[in-house]
Amino acid sequence: MIDASPAICNNDPAFSWRLMRAGEAALVHRLHRAALAHVPPGMVRPDELAHFERHAATQGRILCCYADGELVAYGVLGLDSDAVDHMAELLGASPADRARMCVLDGAASLPEWRGRRLHCAAIEERMALGRELGRSLVTATVAPENMRSLRGLLLEGFTVRGYAIVYGGLARLLVQRDLLLPAQEWTAARRIAHGDHAGHRRALADGLQGFHCWQDEHEHWFVEYGLALGR
Repeated sequence: MIDASPAICNNDPAFSWRLMRAGEAALVHRLHRAALAHVPPGMVRPDELAHFERHAATQGRILCCYADGELVAYGVLGLDSDAVDHMAELLGASPADRARMCVLDGAASLPEWRGRRLHCAAIEERMALGRELGRSLVTATVAPENMRSLRGLLLEGFTVRGYAIVYGGLARLLVQRDLLLPAQEWTAARRIAHGDHAGHRRALADGLQGFHCWQDEHEHWFVEYGLALGR
């Protein structure tokens, strides 16, 4: 039996989070482009300025993190966007679940500020905002090779629920967390190398969910798949 209760990220008091203002979309987009330049192709979806402008208005919200007056990180929360509709379809959500669904639709921090748990804080801040807005079913996509993001999401209580080719040809794991449910305990059934796309698909087809990241003595990363206790 493995207890997969989410770890809590202690936010550094030096950082402050607030909602992005409409006129700040270009500033956030510049940070996105700066972060994109430091990751391998396909790891992070490249977004245009319009993506951030839409999420400052009708389609969602964007949270910005500042340190000493400088924008150092952001997180996008999709509420009424095509991405939310697509995730609901991919995950087979009921109409009731779609009504309370949101998507963590992009996050980044400046390279020089990495290692300060800002990615984890961006997840927590957006989950809290989603709950306030009545969106208690939180979803996201993550590249199987993006261990930084995948580890952060699974530590925050998300589970791998699907696999899909999205964003014009990028392979992504589909993760979800229901904020209305308590932390779950799991029985491990299978260990999949994080970059083994076929292995992820087989585990999901067999009705398993990914719930934990594990690293061996050679520093190779794996995802534990299993079943929730009581299922």
